[in-house]
Amino acid sequence: MGKSVFISVFCLFVALATTMAQDIHFSQFYSTPMQTNPTNTGNFNGEWRAVLNNKNQWNSFTNAYRTFAGSVDYSHESLFKHGDKSGLGIFLNRDVAGDGKFGTTQIMLNAAYYFPFMSEKLLVGAGLSAGYARHGIRIDNLNFGSQYVNDEYNDAMQSGEQWQKNSFGYFDCALGLNGILKLNPKWTAEAGFSAFHLNMPRKTFLGSDDSRLPVKWIVHAVGDINVKDEFWIAPMFYCMVQQKYLEFDIGALGRMDVNPITLQAVYFGIFARTSDAGILCAGVQYRNVRLLVNYDINLSKLTRISRGNGGIEFSLVYIFSKPKPIETPYYRKCPEFM
Repeated sequence: MGKSVFISVFCLFVALATTMAQDIHFSQFYSTPMQTNPTNTGNFNGEWRAVLNNKNQWNSFTNAYRTFAGSVDYSHESLFKHGDKSGLGIFLNRDVAGDGKFGTTQIMLNAAYYFPFMSEKLLVGAGLSAGYARHGIRIDNLNFGSQYVNDEYNDAMQSGEQWQKNSFGYFDCALGLNGILKLNPKWTAEAGFSAFHLNMPRKTFLGSDDSRLPVKWIVHAVGDINVKDEFWIAPMFYCMVQQKYLEFDIGALGRMDVNPITLQAVYFGIFARTSDAGILCAGVQYRNVRLLVNYDINLSKLTRISRGNGGIEFSLVYIFSKPKPIETPYYRKCPEFM
């Protein structure tokens, strides 16, 4: 087969393998809070948060992965008692892969609640996510081995594939737990656990009842430590298990506070995804907006095929907070006769 055929078959293989084993995910798991754990909904300092994510993976291939995500969530404090925290949000994922335009669209509603302990130094929360997902593929764009005669493609030949449909959808749900420990303003730790696809929905183009989407389990942890003066470091750990797929991400994101008014901070980080990629990250925070850019350096056995090219990823996070009211200082007015 020629190069174009190899690329088509490879992209189809990757897309179909993804449907059976691996969900949409980003290297910047720390910039996709609600997709990592429903309990992260409303878990930020502010009132409203909007997040945009974009990832282009394996650019050495034609029509490889193109992934987009967006989310909006609201944070509310002291809903039932002083010191508690709650959140509501919605997120959208969209991914297109391969010459067959294998597409995934997810829209989910999230809710979370945190209860305070230890004089509000410890928050323990739970979250719920529920929504709808849909998949589709352009079968007419695909070429199959049975359509080649003497190494030449003949579109009049039958593919021999038994496709019952080119799109399907299903209801989906997830649960999560999370804990936040803040002993002092210079040290914060957070750890959580989440489970996605708890209903194990049917996911197939062939109509088989045996093709179920396996539960995806995620464990994550992050710290925020003031190392010295204006320098902070956030060590992070992320583990995802879905059927036979296992992923570990470990690394740290450093932050240098610059100016509390305009260019607030500069970010730089390095991460490793086990047996797969090294990840470099950099970014800035200007006022209420944080922009991070990272590049995945492919270290897996696919290096020969991908020529070492990985993926570039962007995230944009905007947090809105109402300005705090200015309080007039208390003073005594002297009597006019004095």
